[in-house]
Amino acid sequence: MQKVKKIGNGILFGGIIFLLFLVAFERFIEIPSWLAVAGRMHPMFLHFPIVLLLISFFTVWIPAGSDTGAGAGADADAGEDTGADKKNEWLDLLRLVAALSAVVAAVMGMLLSLEGDKAGETLVWHKWGGVLVAVFGFLFYSCYDLLLKKAMWVRPFTIIATITIIVTGHWGADLTHGENFVLAPIRGEEKLAAPEEAVIFADIIQPILKRKCVSCHGGSSLKGRLSLKDVEGMLDGGKSGALFLPGQPEASLLIKRIHLPLEDKKRMPPANKPQLTETEAALLYAWIRSGAGTDAKLFSLPEKDSFRVLASAFLSPAGEQSMPSYDFEAADEEKIASLNNNYRGIVPLGKNSPALSVNLYGKNVYNAKALEEILPLKKQIVELNLARLPVKDEDLKIVRQLENLRKLNLNYTSVTSKGLEHLGGLPHLQELALSGTGITSAALEKLLPALSISSLYVWDTKIDSSQLQSLQKKFAKVYIESGFTGDKGEIIALSPPVIKTPAGVFDKSIALEMKHPFGGVEIRYTLDGSQPDSISSPVYSAPLTIDSNVTVIAKAFKPGWYGSKTVRSSFIRRGVTPDSIILASSPDPKYAPTSTALLTDGQLGDFANYANGEWFGYQKNEAAYYLLFNQPVTVQSVLLSMMQNLRGHIFPPMKIEVWGGMDKDQLKPFGKVTHATPAKDEPSRLIQDRVHFAPAEVQCIKLVVQPLRSLPRWHDAKGKPGWAFISEIVVN
Repeated sequence: MQKVKKIGNGILFGGIIFLLFLVAFERFIEIPSWLAVAGRMHPMFLHFPIVLLLISFFTVWIPAGSDTGAGAGADADAGEDTGADKKNEWLDLLRLVAALSAVVAAVMGMLLSLEGDKAGETLVWHKWGGVLVAVFGFLFYSCYDLLLKKAMWVRPFTIIATITIIVTGHWGADLTHGENFVLAPIRGEEKLAAPEEAVIFADIIQPILKRKCVSCHGGSSLKGRLSLKDVEGMLDGGKSGALFLPGQPEASLLIKRIHLPLEDKKRMPPANKPQLTETEAALLYAWIRSGAGTDAKLFSLPEKDSFRVLASAFLSPAGEQSMPSYDFEAADEEKIASLNNNYRGIVPLGKNSPALSVNLYGKNVYNAKALEEILPLKKQIVELNLARLPVKDEDLKIVRQLENLRKLNLNYTSVTSKGLEHLGGLPHLQELALSGTGITSAALEKLLPALSISSLYVWDTKIDSSQLQSLQKKFAKVYIESGFTGDKGEIIALSPPVIKTPAGVFDKSIALEMKHPFGGVEIRYTLDGSQPDSISSPVYSAPLTIDSNVTVIAKAFKPGWYGSKTVRSSFIRRGVTPDSIILASSPDPKYAPTSTALLTDGQLGDFANYANGEWFGYQKNEAAYYLLFNQPVTVQSVLLSMMQNLRGHIFPPMKIEVWGGMDKDQLKPFGKVTHATPAKDEPSRLIQDRVHFAPAEVQCIKLVVQPLRSLPRWHDAKGKPGWAFISEIVVN
């Protein structure tokens, strides 16, 4: 027994020292992946110390006359091996095991918190509560004899320690299951607001997030450093960037995540959490598509706006129960699972519903085969979203085979009037979205009689107002949405202008085109990085010829409206392209694209989604590249396109160095730039850094980028290293 206790004492003392070390230096510690596994065992292990500590505390409350009480065996002779002595040895061992398990559980909890994926006030309190419980367990064992000599101390000590265990456990439950998890069954459900009084975010969107998302992204837990507890947190976004793009649900991270396969670790909500219903998911989609309003009332939207229609039904007493019925059987679940991937999401429309909704993503990977592969589910697919993909007219021959299709989204695809002819064989089609396509009024006049469409969306098309009036008169039963008219006198903010010319690298010159879907809107812009205003900034009237590196910032203005948010886009003139690029240092495995060719592909990367495989991310080590040329070239500058997302720990690099020469083993320094730490409130955006130097003939350039070593004091992860993200390199 003594040998066991001696070993246990050593482990306990070492454990408490290690725990205090983690507490003192947690901001500077990066744990290896194998140690992270131990941290993730914390939820499984923590029940042992709770039970053992409570039992050991209970023993001091047993009357002193009992042979198992705190004073049992105290009067025994020194060398007498009585039954009471034996029991005291076992009780001492109980206290040792209880203390040891409490310290181990606290260490595991600290390791789990160091993974850095979560934040929040409740996490901090739970962490400190766990450390305090471990200290209480350590003191109760190591100072037990001292506590017995001061009888007035021992029982209050156990009361305080027990309260700490209960409160810490409550915080842990909030982290795992959401705020007020324990009291939730006795709290009444929140009443739904009347549709005519409902505020868009507070009464419709926020309750959905509170029920299904706040347990991971609320005040108690900020997984991915994303807060969905209020509108400010939702607008700020998280580690992966902006959560949504107003008016663009297909490009919004929120919509992409909720339609990922259940087994995908990035799905929101995760498989072990309550899932969004079909109605809730549809509401989020329609909310973003309508512009993602927050403080306005629901009935300020046009009467036939899709979000208003859905939300009105949702807020009515039977709103959640009005699920449509279908006369076809459900598809095989294994087949559905096999067709789900990172670029295609297939989900049921509701619990026990055989109907399926299909969303396709990734314009760079889309092809007709992605549509052909879903044909085994052609009877079950009732919704298909192909927005912003390079869908061609011929692809609609495949879509025509989806015999039960009700909703089809072709917004901003390459579909023309000729392709619409293939949709005539869809007898159940009710909603068709064709905004931003090349369709004409004549094509719609030919198509609509052949279908039972009730809603048609034709924003940003060639159809003018007179043609629209003619269509509305001829097809009075069809709701045709062509844009917001503002004919009810309300004042709201304009949507941002659209920069039609894709951002990226161009040759020699490029025509920069901008537009706005509303008539009478004035677009003002700048090319020098300053913010446009409604007075002095140039007015866009015709395509601009760009022949040098610029970042255009544009904003929409119209009398009687609030000015829009700004939109920006960067254009870089192509210089000399390296024949090959060698990585001299490896990016973080989570942000390591498969090919270095992405660094010179002319694409600047999407700052709203830096986990899309287009960005090279570095944190623990510097980024270093060798740019090799088969023939000598004269160079005088190197430009890098990077990202700034302060909330996601992505900062401009501390320093960029350029070296050059005829051979990578004989290089000399050409130039460098350094960065000041950005201010706390700077927005997420693309940034371009250019290193200038005297012209030199080279066949090799070495580029070194040093990430920020320590986040500033104002950051919630102050002291930890920052990230540097790189998407494009342009020489000259």
